[in-house]
Amino acid sequence: MLYGFFVFLIGICVGSFLNVLVFRTHDEQPFFRGRSKCIKCEVPIAWYDLIPVLSFFLLRKRCRNCKSAISWQYPLVELVTGLLFLGLWLRPDFAIEYLVRDSIFTIFLIVLFVYDLKYQLLLDRFTIPAMIAALLLNLFLGVPVWSMLVGAIVLGGFFLGQYWISKGKWIGDGDIRMGALMGLMLGLEHGLVALFLAYVLGATVGLILIVSKKAKMHTQIPFGTFLALTTFVSLLWGEQIVNWYLNLFM
Repeated sequence: MLYGFFVFLIGICVGSFLNVLVFRTHDEQPFFRGRSKCIKCEVPIAWYDLIPVLSFFLLRKRCRNCKSAISWQYPLVELVTGLLFLGLWLRPDFAIEYLVRDSIFTIFLIVLFVYDLKYQLLLDRFTIPAMIAALLLNLFLGVPVWSMLVGAIVLGGFFLGQYWISKGKWIGDGDIRMGALMGLMLGLEHGLVALFLAYVLGATVGLILIVSKKAKMHTQIPFGTFLALTTFVSLLWGEQIVNWYLNLFM
């Protein structure tokens, strides 16, 4: 239990860094140096106001200096990252080498999820390093090269076809790299599971938004967020989902 709590603490600290990475990347600032500042008054934030999750509530969601509202993104990303790390630790088939790999995958997926949700962009500076990491880590763990490459070609090609047919109107070119990344992380079979779930989830959310009159038929939604989320789901439970589906029809 103590180890699990330690893993959770590491996760929320990583989440705090990911928040900085997202904001500073968008503002074209170096994320590895310089003190954190309030985005409104630009006053440097004291160390005791940077405690993940806790400081947000101690400050009552306001900057200590200018009293401007602090985004809920900060504690939510920190808390979710901590919980996801804890979930990886508590897996029944726990193995340290897979914990390391899946934690790195999770970090990339969280960044892609948050950045696309916030800015509707899947940046190459995130997807390409993630693709390299996925290839190297899976190779180290003995994942067949053909499985990764076929997955990357099929899923990336799926989005490339849509991009080419629609001349970039249906999806952005970032989705092509995202598809290839899914294939490298998951292989073909589990990659297809993630792709299917993403479309089901995206259609469901889109329908809810249309019915509630918060969106229209042609409103763009950040599809990369669904792809990142379902990639994580398939990473953890892809095999169980495939087995459930096969047993349903056999």
